[in-house]
Formats: sequence, structure tokens, C-alpha cells
Amino acid sequence: MTDPDERTTFVLADLTRSIRLEQIPQGVVSKAKELILDSIACIMGGVNTEQGRKMRDLYGSMAGLPEASVYGTRQKMPLLNAVAVNAYLSTVLDFDDTYDGHPGSTVIPVALSIGERENVSGRLFLESVVAGYEIGIRVSNGIKPTPERTKQVRGINTWQIFCAAATAVKLYGLDRDLAAHAYGHAALHAPVPTLRKWGFIDGKIQWLKNNFGWTSYGGVLSAQLARMGFLADTTIMDGPDGFWIMASSDQCNYEALRESLETYYTPMVHTKPYTACRHIHPTLDAVASILAGSDLSPGDIGTIEVGTFYEVVENYGFFPSVPFDIPYSAPFLVSLLIHGIPAGTEWLQETHLKDESILSTARKVILKEWDEATTAYPLVKRELMSRVEIKTRAGKSYSATTRIPKGDPRNPMSP
Repeated sequence: MTDPDERTTFVLADLTRSIRLEQIPQGVVSKAKELILDSIACIMGGVNTEQGRKMRDLYGSMAGLPEASVYGTRQKMPLLNAVAVNAYLSTVLDFDDTYDGHPGSTVIPVALSIGERENVSGRLFLESVVAGYEIGIRVSNGIKPTPERTKQVRGINTWQIFCAAATAVKLYGLDRDLAAHAYGHAALHAPVPTLRKWGFIDGKIQWLKNNFGWTSYGGVLSAQLARMGFLADTTIMDGPDGFWIMASSDQCNYEALRESLETYYTPMVHTKPYTACRHIHPTLDAVASILAGSDLSPGDIGTIEVGTFYEVVENYGFFPSVPFDIPYSAPFLVSLLIHGIPAGTEWLQETHLKDESILSTARKVILKEWDEATTAYPLVKRELMSRVEIKTRAGKSYSATTRIPKGDPRNPMSP
């Protein structure tokens, strides 16, 4: 592929450069501002977790130029280190936004850190945020594997490096050639697809989670290298040996990968009402609906049957060992909701782990695969589905079904 105009890296470069505030629809701008605030709150919420403190201590011990802040603290670090720490903090509570991944955790921390270091305008800051979501999501849509492949191997940090790279490309004002080379470098810094090996070993989830700190670091470094004149393979996205197969996909939809700005994906990003993996949210919504329409108390409950997609049934049925595990334990989260504990950092209190009343209710949760939910789960414009039936000890039955969880733009939360 010799013509640069035919190379996906140049198409993405042109798209990035065409994002201008005066041309972005107002609804997209409003959503971007909402996502910025959401991510800042997530970063600040992660600062004093055990994992957040250790990550801050690790990078803080490296010293160096105080170029950018760790938000929610008085710490300043070299730019790339600050990017890595802020990105990790933004996802540590699992409260961060979602779109077949968690794009905000590889967009907003990058925009904040470079924006501070370069003293950029609010206008450019907003443009960079929109660019990060729009480029990254197009890569996600374009290289999304088939459902069969998804069950075998999956990675979200793999495509999200393009969120970070696009944000940095926009903030640094790279020209067309340099932007294309930045995207070429990003493919080389992309983490391997690790989601099938990311946790739940011996009842504990791994603490790096999706490794968005490195993902964001690598995306910014890619733009910096391009800005310095480092050459990259600008055909890296294309052909039978392109990035899509490196990322372990079994297909590539180039129309989705190169889609114009006639469609904006930023407004399609979800925000979260619960400190929990998004996969569990439809179950929590269904439980909340039952509780709102009844006077059930924990002692009334005999069983809680949950039908949902295979990902939850196979991977989220364990009980947590430490507070960091709680957002991924479907039985435990259902119990917290039933016991009236407010969603948020209150859910991550260590005392809950040994509370026998919470544990007793959690043991009543039975997870079963629902074929329709499994079919819908891997689609690009998917529904996350769950149906819940609570049976009381007295023989009464309450049920509810969620097809689109709260926080999806099709079922939005209030401001």
C-alpha cells in the first residue's frame, strides 16, 4: 500500500485534525464535559485506595521534573509518570465510563496531564478529549472480533492505546504525517489482549486490572516520538497482517475503522451509577427495581436467581477476598444493594467482607446463563441484559428484567 491516502493511519490522522470545536455538535460537547467531570471524580476517588497509594508511591519514588499533577493530591511528577498514575487511579474503583472498554481512563488523564504541562486552552482541551474518544472507539469497532473469538481472547487496553495517542496528537498539534506516524508507533506500544487472564485467581483480581496506566503512557510516548521525527510503519493497520490480527481479532471492518464524523461516538459512552463492573449493572438494576416495588428485607429472601450472559456467569460468581475485588463479585454486589448500602466507595469497605448478614444473602444468589443475553453481549451496539427472580422464604416471587442498564445513553442518568 504505497498511497498514503489509502492507509488507515493517514485516514485517522485526517479525522483527528478535522475535529474543531466550532464543528462539534453541542450535544457532543456537553457529553464530553460530563465525561471529563466523571473521570476527574474517579481519579480523586482512587487516590487513597491501597492500590492507588502504592502506585503513587512507586512513581513518586522515581523523582524527576515536576511537570504534571496527580489529581486529588499535591504531588507532581514527570509528564509520562503522571499520565500513568492518573490513568491507573481513574479505573481503580471501576467507576469509570464504558464503551466496550473504559475509554475515558485513557483519554481524560492524558488530556489533563498534557494540558497542564503545555498550558493549553480550554478549546484545545475539549477538542483533544473528543478526538480521543472518536479515534479510539473507531479502532474498537473496526477490529472487534467475532463472538466465537471473543470467548477465546479479548483485549480492551489493546485498542484503547489509540484513545491516548489521539488525545496527545491533538494536544501537540501534530501535522498529518506526524500524526500518522504516532498511530504507527501506538500499535507497537499496545498491550497484548489479556482480558481472559486478568484476574480472579485464588479469589483475587489482579491489581493492574486493564493496565490503563501503561496504555496511556504508551499512547503519549507514541505522539512524542513522532513529534521528534521517529519513523513508524504507517501501513500497520492495513492488510492481512495488520494491527487487527496483531490484536488477536479474526476480522477487520475497515468501514467502521475509517468512519467519518457524520456519526459521533462520544455521546454513546456510558457512565456508571454503581462502583461495579459494567457487566453486573443490568443485574443490579433489576434487583433495584424489585426492591423499589416491594418491602422485601434480607431476612425474607430464600433465593435470588439471575439469568444473564456467560461473561458474568463464568467470571463474576466468586466471593471477594479484599475490598479491591468487590466490584467484580456479582453475588456480593447484589447483597450490598439488598442490604441498603449506598453505591459508591461505601461498597468497598473492608468490614463488609466479614459481615455474616451480607455473606448470607450473597450465598443465595444463583447465576445462570441466559442464551438471549449471551447472543446480545458481543455485538457492537449491544444490550447488556439480565433477569432476576427473588423468591421469599414464604413462597412469594418477585421478578424484573433489564435490557439496557442505567447510564447507557438509551437509559440515561440525570445530571
